[in-house]
This record gives sequence, C-alpha cells and structure tokens, in this order.
Amino acid sequence: MLSKMLSYHFNSKTVIREGRVTQLAVDEIKNWLVSNVLLEVPEEMIVLFLMCRDSDITLTKETILAYFKIKNGAPEIFNDRDVDREELQKTLNMTAFVAIPTRMSNNTAVVFFKLYDTDYKNFYLVPSMKFALMTIEVCQRYDPPNKVVAVIDMKELSLMHLTCFQIGALQKFLSFLQEAMPLKIKKVHVLNTSLVFYQILSLARVFIKRELMEMIKPHRPSLSMEEFHQEVPASCLPAEYGGELGSVKELNRETIEQFREMKQFFADEEELRSRYKCQ
Repeated sequence: MLSKMLSYHFNSKTVIREGRVTQLAVDEIKNWLVSNVLLEVPEEMIVLFLMCRDSDITLTKETILAYFKIKNGAPEIFNDRDVDREELQKTLNMTAFVAIPTRMSNNTAVVFFKLYDTDYKNFYLVPSMKFALMTIEVCQRYDPPNKVVAVIDMKELSLMHLTCFQIGALQKFLSFLQEAMPLKIKKVHVLNTSLVFYQILSLARVFIKRELMEMIKPHRPSLSMEEFHQEVPASCLPAEYGGELGSVKELNRETIEQFREMKQFFADEEELRSRYKCQ
C-alpha cells in the first residue's frame, strides 16, 4: 500500500522502546485514522505527531487533521518539492537553508537560514517557505528530535524586501507552524535585527499566537558570538558564527543533497495527502 512507500529512516519500534511514545497510543491513532479519516499512514508518521503533542490523543488527532487540511489547502507551499525544479533553483541561489547535523541538549535539532543575495528583486517568498519546511523535515529523517530551534540571520534584508511579502501565503505558513507541524518549536533566534524585522513582525503579528510570539528572540547586530553561544552552542553553528562546523555554504550544500535524496519521500507524502478527503 502507499503508506508502505512513505519510508522513514528511523523505526517506530525504536522510538517506542526508548519510551518516547507508547505502542498503545500509536495503535489508537492508527485505528482512528482508518475508521474515521479512511487513511492509513506509517507508524513513524504517527510517532512524530504523538511526540509533538506529548502523546495527548485529542491534541494529536487535531494536529493530524490540521496537517492534511492546511497542506492540501496550500499546494504552492507544500507540493512540487523537487529541489531541481527551475523555480526552486532560483531560490537556492538566494538563500541558505541548513539542517545542522549536530543536536543541542535534549535531542533538540537546529535549522539555520540566511540570505545570500541582497537584491530584493531576487527574493521569492513562497519557495523560501517551502524550503524552510523541507529543511525541518530533513531533521526528522533519522532520529526524530524532541524540539527544533531556528536561527535566522536577517543581515541582508532591506525594507524593499517587504514588497515581496504575500499576506495569504504568510498566514498559511504560520498556521502550519502553529497548528499542524509534527515537531515542537523551542525557540526562534533572529540575528542582526533591524527596522525590517519589526516591520515583518508587525505584518505577521495578527497571525501569530502568543505561544509562538514568546518563542521569538531578536538579537541586536552588536551581539557577540560568544554571547550567542549561550543560546545555541558552537557545536551547532557554522564557522562564520564562531561555530565548530563547516561554512554556511558547505552545510547548505549538504542539506541540498539531502533534499535530492528525499525527492521520492516528498512525492510520496504529497500522493498520500491527496487521498485525504475530510473537510
């Protein structure tokens, strides 16, 4: 069946043996999906949803329904995730998307984003959202993290970039992060904040719930990397940020290769979602 084709690089039984979720909870969600949603999904996918909701069955069901509804309602963000498509290649020339290969304490993953190109005419918001979420999925390929920390360097953003923002797409993106993403957000660190950051925050504030707002931590341009390492350790940062890893470009290339390796997974996940009929 299709759900067998949606392959993960971790095994649900391993996560269950580690005590992170129970087989009883997995079976309850599995049976509910088959009986009420008329959809079969891999146990590994169920595990991710249970982990992000601390095995609360009601919240897990709500998150799963939101996942399918929001994703299917925003194909521009969640479909056609072939990294080699021309449209997406343009975005990769503009922005670095990095799934950091090392973890913080408590099995917390780190993702990193930074603009390469300062020309606002080359800024593509929707593909950037697509890649940002793909980067998070890269973090879940092997050992699913308990939480994720995002580090966003806004150094190259200008006020002209605001003209590229699309409110509808931003609303869908934020709805997914807050209601449907099968991974908890621990913190969003924004480096090199300026007027642009606060203008973007003003635009998005109407869509941001208090819980997410409290996770966003801006950092002034004068922040020293030694000080920032108290937030995110050097072991989880690129060399340009006083980190112990390779350069941003090297780490970005590694993440892009993982996007390529996941082409079939992304296609299968899209096909699986197409079978969801509930409204």
